[in-house]
Amino acid sequence: MAKKPPECLEYILVHERVHLIEPTHNERFAALMDLYPPHWQHLRKQLNSLPVRYEAWEY
Repeated sequence: MAKKPPECLEYILVHERVHLIEPTHNERFAALMDLYPPHWQHLRKQLNSLPVRYEAWEY
C-alpha cells in the first residue's frame, strides 16, 4: 500500500472504518461512504486499476 497514491490510501482507511459500522457492501455502506470522501467511487476505480502486488526490480 505504500506505493499507492495518498488519496487511495485515504479511501482504504475510510472504507475499513465504515466496515466497523456496516460489515457488508450494501446500500447503507455506500451511503456512509458518500459522506467522506464523496468521490470514493472514483478512488475505488483508480485503486482497482493499479497493480496489486509489488514487483521487485531486477538488477
